[in-house]
Amino acid sequence: FFEINDPKQWYQRRVRGNNLRTYETIMILPKAVKLSFSKLPPNWSYLKVSVVAPVNLDITDIEFKSAIMQSLQVHHGKVGSLSHVDVLKITSMSKCHSDYYSCHVILRVARQHKQHVWSALTLINTFQGSRCSINVVKESPVLVSLLPSQTSPHIGHSRYRHQPAVF
Repeated sequence: FFEINDPKQWYQRRVRGNNLRTYETIMILPKAVKLSFSKLPPNWSYLKVSVVAPVNLDITDIEFKSAIMQSLQVHHGKVGSLSHVDVLKITSMSKCHSDYYSCHVILRVARQHKQHVWSALTLINTFQGSRCSINVVKESPVLVSLLPSQTSPHIGHSRYRHQPAVF
């Protein structure tokens, strides 16, 4: 057993195979040092939200966040108004059905406030003076999983066509 006080000395390079130019880096840990990884859930939760309306809305992040915060205040009181919500991305409105327009919004929500925000979102039925339907499409602790991949259909694809509530 040997003692290493400087963490920079924990790494050692050694020759891999017969080639003197190829090195691999290994980590040498004393028996007293134990690595631990957090098994706690992440602090943030990400929501992909669908907004469907009969008219083409010009949604801005400030207006959408204020609508969420107002719904939280009305439906959950002081507890709801303390919820932390960030609007990360808003896609432009596109025609999703013969009479309806839709867009997607990606939100970052504090993990402990996720249920309050989710319920407040679904209870919003008017936005900018017109009727709308807001639904949570997907929830994830990882932001990358909400972004569209190259193999998934685009927002205008029939898979994302939502029938809103009766207006």
